[in-house]
Amino acid sequence: MFKKSTSKTLRLSLILLLLIQLIIPSFIYAEDSYTAIVVGGSSSKAGAIFKSNGIGAKGPWYPGYSASSVLRVENKYGKKITLNTIGMSISLKRKGEELSFDHKDAKDYMEKMKIKVDYKNPLDSLLKGTIYDGDFSGFKSGAACSIAIGNNNYIDLVYTIKMDESAEINVAGIAGKIDFTVNVKELEDGSSDPDKPDRPDRPDRPDRPGELMEEEPIEVIPDIAGHWAHDCIVTLLEHDIIKGYPDGTIRPDRPITRAESAVLIGRALKLEEKNKFFSGYIDWIPGWAKGYIIATSEKGIFKGYPLKRFKANKNISRQEMVTVLIRGFEQESSDIELTFTDKDKIGDWALEYVKAGVDQEILVGYPDGSFKPLNDITRAEAFVIICKLLGLHEEHASKNE
Repeated sequence: MFKKSTSKTLRLSLILLLLIQLIIPSFIYAEDSYTAIVVGGSSSKAGAIFKSNGIGAKGPWYPGYSASSVLRVENKYGKKITLNTIGMSISLKRKGEELSFDHKDAKDYMEKMKIKVDYKNPLDSLLKGTIYDGDFSGFKSGAACSIAIGNNNYIDLVYTIKMDESAEINVAGIAGKIDFTVNVKELEDGSSDPDKPDRPDRPDRPDRPGELMEEEPIEVIPDIAGHWAHDCIVTLLEHDIIKGYPDGTIRPDRPITRAESAVLIGRALKLEEKNKFFSGYIDWIPGWAKGYIIATSEKGIFKGYPLKRFKANKNISRQEMVTVLIRGFEQESSDIELTFTDKDKIGDWALEYVKAGVDQEILVGYPDGSFKPLNDITRAEAFVIICKLLGLHEEHASKNE
């Protein structure tokens, strides 16, 4: 069972000034590369959004003009956090006097000033999503989001502020003092982590070395009684290679994802997790599997897909799993002639690994003589192959003699 979680919200402010004037500027705004908000363990700090000209300067705006920049949110808090709301508070002045939001000019200002906020991984040029796209009025209420930021990691918020082309003379001369607010939620043991999708087949493990979970020992496993892979499953449980789910089940007949496979293989080979910021892949990697995905990739066990994509949530096929397992356990190659009825469906890239598995009597195929290379491999099938590769199959077989 997980420890009961607690959470708290940190609130940060970032100030920028907008001076709206309906004249065409005589210079181009200069923008800094990014501004950082640092969420610290005991304190937090933020800098000006633009430290040279542009949005942070007292320059003119005009209908159709826009300016963009990057706000980097860095996590130095010591724990994983979630960015769950961004928004702003604003005060408006004209000629030094406060302008009420009930004033028509203030309402027009709030409607004509547009803001769009996207987010992305700093090492990936591709935007991952849009948090808000609308006017100041809506953004003032705050935009909900759920973006996990690992400890010592960061994300970039790419935002663009624009004066709508339809703005009229009545908004000229309005200065807006805007506090950008960034709400973050601290994640502790057992808290809901958006970096771990809410999937029932997610392995039950901590995100960071040294972060302990309180687990109840598995004494009764209701869903493997009488299962053909029962003995291998129990043996792997005893060797702490598989751990089961929080409800005490194993779910042996479910398919297994590439992320889960990396964790399973990493444990079986006793690899050390590699907790680096950049995984080597450009697509999303779940935090709970990242260390083993990096470790198995650096060992050449997993090689990923073209364009440096790992596809963590994709179910792994039988031929893919055989390939990474035979490669990981460094089994000798073989020129054995395969007799599977569907051997022509085995990919050329997987053929040598399937042959090695058959020659080592690790793979036996199905009763109908097929191998079904393109089918998703089940958890039980993967467990049995690993059990054999580790030489543990004989261990539980001898217990039954």
